Amino acid sequence: MVMAGAMGAGIMLGGSRGSAGDSEEIDVGALQEMAGIQAQLRSLKLCGVQYGVRGRRMKSGSHESVWVSACEQDGFTGARIDVPTERQVQHVTFDLERTSVSEPWKILVDKNRVPFPELQRALEQLAPLLREKTPEAMTRAIEERAAADRRRQESEAAERARRDAAKGSYPRQ
Repeated sequence: MVMAGAMGAGIMLGGSRGSAGDSEEIDVGALQEMAGIQAQLRSLKLCGVQYGVRGRRMKSGSHESVWVSACEQDGFTGARIDVPTERQVQHVTFDLERTSVSEPWKILVDKNRVPFPELQRALEQLAPLLREKTPEAMTRAIEERAAADRRRQESEAAERARRDAAKGSYPRQ
């Protein structure tokens, strides 16, 4: 009886996971309607852009900011860019990805959740903001990361010096 209940619960849980099956992420970056967006974003020294609320319980991401990330060779640096209220588009979530700045963007979107006109509107509103704010945001992120690395190295060096001093502070027996 307990086993039958456990199996039933497993089937019900398995069935509820199936509701995520209505998600279908596609790349619309090569569509003719995206040519203008590709042209506007081509010069950005980025390999990733994320916009919109995401996650199973919609706990990460935001419509109030865009997360931009550098390419791997740039050290995984990323930054958040605030989106003014008039440029925010609710209920639109997308990712832009590429492996180098010489490639076109993959524009990844869940076609079952985001209407194409809304995606297009969001990209058209965000592209000028990204072109304007990304260089400053990435420069600031790189500087902050370098400062954090310096502080960490200084802290580690101070700790080593403290330990070395502690070792030599005892009289010989």
